[in-house]
Amino acid sequence: MNNKILYLLIVSFFLLSNSNLSAQSQNITILSIENSDRSVDLLYEKKNPGSYTLTLEFSNLSNCNVSTYEKVVSDDSGFIMKLEPINKDQDITYSMRYSATLGAVNPKIDNLFRYVLPFKNGKKIKIFESESVGEKYFGLKKAVDWKSYAVASNKPDTIYSMRKGIVVLIDNQYNDNSLLDAQFTSRRNQVVIEHEDGTFAMYKGLKKDGIFVELGQTVNSQTELGIIEKYNKKGYRLDFDVFYLSQDGLNLQNNQSSPDAKNTYQYFPPVFYTQDGRKRLESGKEYTVFLNENI
Repeated sequence: MNNKILYLLIVSFFLLSNSNLSAQSQNITILSIENSDRSVDLLYEKKNPGSYTLTLEFSNLSNCNVSTYEKVVSDDSGFIMKLEPINKDQDITYSMRYSATLGAVNPKIDNLFRYVLPFKNGKKIKIFESESVGEKYFGLKKAVDWKSYAVASNKPDTIYSMRKGIVVLIDNQYNDNSLLDAQFTSRRNQVVIEHEDGTFAMYKGLKKDGIFVELGQTVNSQTELGIIEKYNKKGYRLDFDVFYLSQDGLNLQNNQSSPDAKNTYQYFPPVFYTQDGRKRLESGKEYTVFLNENI
């Protein structure tokens, strides 16, 4: 039997549901290579940067023992797994579906790492904890660890990165809401950055065509990301948070009958450098952005 490559036409989907990001289909393609010994190699090709957890579910399987398989993929392409035949004289037959979810499951978070506030060094800002939009407006269950922050401004400040990482998602499709007196809108441009320890930072509220970074770019602390957007008639607003993919969240996502299936990610409240020392942010308090050469 000659080696044969097949492109598997199977459903692929990307979820970052807690953050109201749109699905990105066709980000990952799986290839099947049938070998001369009747085994099957499964390979992948990935278009977008970042780590993804692949979950493979097999059905109608014959001549092989496997039901589900999970693997984190970070490179643009690579090997997933090999299907071995039980009977070496027969082919393996199967059906398969897979999901590709942004993030590595239960990463080893660096709890000692200190973040820099996402504004220019020396700027004084007032922090508010954002409300859970799903709970307030749509009757969804609030994540027990919900922790997202907001900063209001009366001018279009520049937004800076809080930590070194790779830009894994950019949403740059919405005009500002300066003519509206909106209390909430999901139509907001954003940048998501993956950090070395598997956490992600989301910066939500950037001006359309006012984003300075590109997909796949490596940024450092205090790299300029873009200009803050006009949120409504009252002024400008940035929302930001840090999160990671949990195994429980991934299991809930794959169990679509669960009422908590959208709570895929867990939030992480970092410690920030400030002019007054290292602090966990408290709603209603003012902080001054602080960064020096040692940091």
